[in-house]
Amino acid sequence: MNIIKLIRCDNKNKMITAAVGAAVGLTVFLVIYGFSALNPLNESFVLTGYLEKDIAQHYAGWKLFRNSPWQFPLGVGQNIEYPYGGSVSYTDSIPLFAIFFKLLSPVLPQTFQYFGLFICLCFVLQGVFGALLVNLFTNCTIYCGLGAFLLCLSPVMTERAFRHCALTAHFIIIAALYYYFKNKKSCCISYIPFYIINIAAITIHPYFLPFSFAIMFAFAVEDFFLAKNRIKSVLHVMASIVITLVTGYCIGAFYNEGGMAILGYGYFSMNLNAFFNPVSKGFESENNWSAVLSDRPLFGGQIEGFNYLGIGIIIAIAISAVLLIIKHRKDIVDFIKNHFGIIFSALCLTVFAVGDGVYYGGLLLFRYPLSQDIIIKYLNIFRGNGRFGWMLFYLLFLFAMYGISRYIGNKKLAAAALCIICFIQLFDIGGVLLEKHNYFYNFSAENRQCAKTVAQHPFWEETVQQVDGVIEMQSEQGSMFGNGMIDIASLCGEYDKYINSTFAARTSVDKRKDVIEYQKSLLAQGNWNNVLYIVEETKLFDSLIANGSCQAFEVDGQLVVIPAMYSDAEIAEFETLGSFKQIIIK
Repeated sequence: MNIIKLIRCDNKNKMITAAVGAAVGLTVFLVIYGFSALNPLNESFVLTGYLEKDIAQHYAGWKLFRNSPWQFPLGVGQNIEYPYGGSVSYTDSIPLFAIFFKLLSPVLPQTFQYFGLFICLCFVLQGVFGALLVNLFTNCTIYCGLGAFLLCLSPVMTERAFRHCALTAHFIIIAALYYYFKNKKSCCISYIPFYIINIAAITIHPYFLPFSFAIMFAFAVEDFFLAKNRIKSVLHVMASIVITLVTGYCIGAFYNEGGMAILGYGYFSMNLNAFFNPVSKGFESENNWSAVLSDRPLFGGQIEGFNYLGIGIIIAIAISAVLLIIKHRKDIVDFIKNHFGIIFSALCLTVFAVGDGVYYGGLLLFRYPLSQDIIIKYLNIFRGNGRFGWMLFYLLFLFAMYGISRYIGNKKLAAAALCIICFIQLFDIGGVLLEKHNYFYNFSAENRQCAKTVAQHPFWEETVQQVDGVIEMQSEQGSMFGNGMIDIASLCGEYDKYINSTFAARTSVDKRKDVIEYQKSLLAQGNWNNVLYIVEETKLFDSLIANGSCQAFEVDGQLVVIPAMYSDAEIAEFETLGSFKQIIIK
C-alpha cells in the first residue's frame, strides 16, 4: 500500500513539474513571438522569410507536397523536383507535420502554415522536459521552473526559431537526456522512450538523429557493462536502428539518388571559442547575443557552430566547478565511473563539431589528416557539423543547474541563486530577444530581415497560374537558384503546379540533368508543353518564337519562354511594372 502511495505521489509531482515547464515554455514563446505566428492563415512573415529565406523554402516544400498526389514513400511529392518527386525531409518542411496536415488538407483552408504551431510546441516541450530533467536532482518546483525558463531561453534554440524551423526541436536532445538520467536512477530500466525519441528525430529533422542515438548508445553501453544486461542492450539498440530506418524510408528520408552528402564539412564547423562567442546570424543592427561580451573572430562558415552559453550560465558553471573541486571532488570520479557512456558520446560529437581543422578564433591550431573521399562520401552527410556542439552545450547547461542545486544545499538559497542567474542571463541576451519581439509584434513587409525576392515582377504570379508547371533548363543551378527559385516554387505550390528545379538541401543532379535533356529532345522534335521555361538562351525555341507559338521575355534578369498568351497591350503594361523586356525573334 505504501509503495502504491509513493508511486502516485511521484506521478503527481511529475505532472505538476511538467505542467510548470509547459507553462514556462508557452509563456516564453508568446512573449518573444506573440500570437500572430500561431495563426495558420498568417503566411506573410513566412513568405518574406526571417533573417534569410529558409522558412520560405520550408513553406514552399509544404505547399508543393500538399498539392501533390499521395504516393509512397509518404513524404514524397511529385510536384517537388518534377517528374521524379522530392522529399519534404530535404525541403526541411518537418515531415511529421507535413504528412499529418496533408491528411487533413481537404478540410484545411487554402492558406495554411503550421510553422508557428510547431515552434510553439518546441518551446512547450523544451519547458516540459527541461523541468523534468531538473526535477531529477531537486524536488523544488520553483527551481524546476527556473531551470525550464533558462532552457527555453537557450540561445542555440531561440537562434534557430523561425530561421531553421525544424532545427528548433531541441526538446529531442533534452528528452533523450532526461530518460538517460531518469532510467539510470530507476530500478525499471526501459528503452522504449528512446525508440520514440529516435522516431521523432527522423520525422522532424535527421540532424537530431546523431544526438538521440548517441544518448541511447551511451545508456546501452553503460547498461551493458554496469548492469550486465548485455543481450538486452544490444538487441534494443539494433531494434531501434531498424525501426528508425524503416520509419525514415516510409517518410522518404532516403529518397535521394544523388546521395546524402553535400559540400560543407569543416567550413561549417565549431570554433573553440563557441561557448563564449556571442556572434550569430542576426538582424542587420544586432548579431551579437551578449550585452557584456564582444564579438570574437570565426573562420569561414563557423557561425553555424553558434553555441553561446550566456553570461548567466557561464557564471553558474564557474561557481559549480569551484564548489565541485573544493568540496565534492569525489563526484568527479563517481560521474566518470557511472556515466562513461555519455562522456564518450559527448566527446565524439564535439570532435565531429570541431571538424578536421581546429580553430581558435581565426587561428588554425592544427589540422588532422582526413582523406577527401571520406569527407565527401560520409562526413558531408552532416555538413553543418558545428551544430553537434549542442550536446556538450546542454550538458554544460545541466552541470550549471545541478551544481547550484547540489552544492549550495539549501533549497531556498539555491532557488535564490538561480533567480540571480536567470536575471543575469536575461540581461545578457535580452537585447536580441527584444529585437525578435519587436520584429514579430510589429511585422510588416518593409521590416523583413532577409534579402528581397528575386522574382518581384507580377509576371511570375500571373503566368504560373496559366501554365502546368515551371521547368528550369539552365545547365547548372543558375542565378535563379536560391531566393528567386524559392519564391517561384512557392507560387507553384500555391496554384497546384509542378517545378523541376531544386531548392532543397539534398538533390539528385543526375535526375535534374535527365529532365533537362528530355525537354531538349522534345523541343528538337518540335514538341513543347504548356510550361514556363527558364533558359540560358532561346536557341531551341527560336522557330516557335518566330512563328508566334511562344513568347520570350527577360524578367528580373532571367530569360523565360512561355506559350503565346499575352497581347501587345498586356506586354506593354508588364513593361511599366518593373524589369521586363520582350525578346523578338524574326
